[in-house]
Amino acid sequence: MNYLAHLHLAKVSGTSYCGNLLGDFASELDRSKLPKEVVLGIKMHQHIDKTIDSHTGSFSFRENQTIGRRRFVGIVLDILLDYWLVNKWQQFNSTPLDAFYDDFLPDLHRYHDLCPPRLQGLITSLDHKRWLADLGQLSGVEKALQSIMRRWRYGHHLQPFYEDLPLLLTMAETTFDQVYPDLMVAAKAPQE
Repeated sequence: MNYLAHLHLAKVSGTSYCGNLLGDFASELDRSKLPKEVVLGIKMHQHIDKTIDSHTGSFSFRENQTIGRRRFVGIVLDILLDYWLVNKWQQFNSTPLDAFYDDFLPDLHRYHDLCPPRLQGLITSLDHKRWLADLGQLSGVEKALQSIMRRWRYGHHLQPFYEDLPLLLTMAETTFDQVYPDLMVAAKAPQE
């Protein structure tokens, strides 16, 4: 999920906000029909995902999970990282979070029609409900995880994480402090 992190890292990298969100939908897209800036955003999203997946902080967090749950922990970790990004936003961005919408919404609307229906719905929701700050509260994290559990066919495997969210949030702070500065460096690195 980590929508906020991908949007923020799009700003850091100077790549398309929409492209950075489209990274989760890349298999559904014909890249040859997309503008170059959107494709660069998709590549940045994938670069960030690879960076986080291979980061020692992420490995450590996954290793602390019980056997049988490690396979799904990356999904939960994405949401937990957004929780800490909301709560530590001022350390990484001088624009207040509620004003950050003015940075990314124009780009999302510009490419709205190129997006799959689910992302179009997300764009509308971000515009009308402005819920990113909610990810900085336990209730917002619960809602995000419940949403994934409802629509994903393997969602029931996330139930143990849902039950342990308060503990996982505490554990994830160290991971965030290790990983996020490195993600910002990765976002600034030139891509092919």
